[in-house]
Amino acid sequence: MENENIEDESTRVWEDILSNLFVLPFGDTAAIVEQEQQIYKLLAAQPGRIEGMITLMFEQIMVGSNSKARSLAYQIWDTGGVLSPFFELVYIENLLSLGLIDMATILLKPKFESLRENLEDFYCVMLKFAVMTGNIPLLERLGEYEQDRDDELLFDFAAVYAAENLTEPFKNLQRLIWEQTSKYLCAYEYSLYDDKGYPELEVEIYVNFDRQYIEKMQTNLEAKIDAYWASSGHQRLDNFVVRVDNIKNHPAWLEED
Repeated sequence: MENENIEDESTRVWEDILSNLFVLPFGDTAAIVEQEQQIYKLLAAQPGRIEGMITLMFEQIMVGSNSKARSLAYQIWDTGGVLSPFFELVYIENLLSLGLIDMATILLKPKFESLRENLEDFYCVMLKFAVMTGNIPLLERLGEYEQDRDDELLFDFAAVYAAENLTEPFKNLQRLIWEQTSKYLCAYEYSLYDDKGYPELEVEIYVNFDRQYIEKMQTNLEAKIDAYWASSGHQRLDNFVVRVDNIKNHPAWLEED
């Protein structure tokens, strides 16, 4: 999708709704549905407005409507059009949340080819894409342009795997996680810790299932990860874990000022 500095009153309305959604915990259903009603009201007056569809897609992810959000992803893709960097960022984030990596790859590829010029607008989704695809070389490349000191642990984590010749296993593990969860994925996040004196990565998979099924998914994922390491011929490191959780437990995307 093409970028353009689009700034008009109707675009700002969609930006304001997204700003409202960004500071809501995903479990705050009443407040989210209130924003949803506003979205549908505006879309009724602006049918097919791509910024509106991207906003609705984000809101549907928040309430765990994987199928509706995926349908919107393809509808937006087919509609195309010119987007501001902000709305393309949100769209790419939405695609990653749903595990639609192939579509996100197409949008991100030209940005990686002009990395320095696109860092300011797309750095956060570049990082998430690199983690989701297990791309250690890309993380190392992004580390050369580190934008936030909070990301130091992530780049330290990548350096450990590169130094231990575990670049390919990390990529395979991320692919395994995607293969097992992408059909149900509502959001993909990650956290870094250094409580043990070295960088640890926790991947957080959010789905819209009850506790019993989530526990089943967790057990299945851990078993497959164990089996991968056992058959890989590589020394397993204890600094990478996966956690499956309900989408309602997803924290707000941004902290409210």
